[in-house]
Amino acid sequence: MTLLRSHSAPSWVPLVLLAGSACGGSASGPGSGLFDVGRSSATDAGRGDEIGAEMEAAAPEVAAIALSSCVPAVYTAAFSVGGAEPFQLSVDTGSTTLGVASILCSGCGVKPLYAPGSTAVDLHQTASSQYGLGSWSGEIYQDSVGVGSQPATPVRLVAIDDQVQFFEPIQCDSASGGIQGIVGLGPTSTALPGTNGYFDALVANERVPDLFAMELCDSGGTLWLGGYDRSAITATPMFTPFATDLLSRYYYAVNLVSVAVEGTTVPIATPQYADTVVDSGTSIFLMGMVAYSALTTAIASDVQFQSIFGGLSFFSSQGCATVTQTKAALDAALPPLSMTFGSSPAITVTALPTESYLFPYGHDQWCPALDGLAQSQQFPLASILGAPLLRSNITIFDRANQRIGFAPHTACP
Repeated sequence: MTLLRSHSAPSWVPLVLLAGSACGGSASGPGSGLFDVGRSSATDAGRGDEIGAEMEAAAPEVAAIALSSCVPAVYTAAFSVGGAEPFQLSVDTGSTTLGVASILCSGCGVKPLYAPGSTAVDLHQTASSQYGLGSWSGEIYQDSVGVGSQPATPVRLVAIDDQVQFFEPIQCDSASGGIQGIVGLGPTSTALPGTNGYFDALVANERVPDLFAMELCDSGGTLWLGGYDRSAITATPMFTPFATDLLSRYYYAVNLVSVAVEGTTVPIATPQYADTVVDSGTSIFLMGMVAYSALTTAIASDVQFQSIFGGLSFFSSQGCATVTQTKAALDAALPPLSMTFGSSPAITVTALPTESYLFPYGHDQWCPALDGLAQSQQFPLASILGAPLLRSNITIFDRANQRIGFAPHTACP
């Protein structure tokens, strides 16, 4: 699942893109402080203190992959496909299949393009992914995929030979130069028929621990495969378990109970819509309309917010504002969010204003990172924690123990 925003400055137009398969920089190798979280008690889901002893255990190699940032709120990594020059692929925890623009795609408008070579096996199948706006399709190949210090591993991927509005909305920095495809890190069940996920293949073929983590920053970030860097965190991670209903087969879903700001607690989960999806490929913090209205009203009631952003109209217009304050000054002046996940035990995660409800865009511009979701049987979610909110903490996708962890991190560069 991916949610993109197309920019026609100063307004943002939210575009929800749901993968049809789903139910309804340079890289550096291992270094000091890199470790594998390993296996721990699932009954102790809210605590991370058991990790301390595991830090000292012999850990397999952990790859630290540099991420580049794109607008709007898209993060990419350089992957080698078929041994060719690196392709910048959007890193998406809301989908699973790897798709890369192929040499047969005359309408992709990106480069480089993937040309199946001697390592590629044509599986004589096709796959397509349809989104709310945009789509792609192509031939399925098995080919070697590698990133950073991790060994290349065979993956059943899609060579995109046709697309509609999939590449166009993305504007990337000079380091990445654009995107040439997408790498899904989502659950196995979300893979398009005939394909598999890169990380699933890496775990199965290379015995990499079934855990990855990411630090998202305004200008890039890091993706760790098989562990994470303890020197990058400033407190012990807190964990909340995956949801156990049908939705959890397709997404990394958790129970976000409520969000508090300025003394107001806003319920997020409801009896009808209980699950929140944690998705690096979504470029906004999306929630039900009732929760969205209550949360934005509470934020807008802050005197400093009114002075800087003009109050509730900032959210209702979905426009960006040019401000003179630095990121640090905004975080010092405005109220943070506190998110409560799960129960027995519950955990509370704090997110700074500029890493939750505000998102940077261009020089001195800040845009709203919240929006309302029209919930329905076709979209049965409490909320989606997208990339803007995930910048607040290092996010640990502990698939081995069926849980997600949050850890405050050192300052981004």
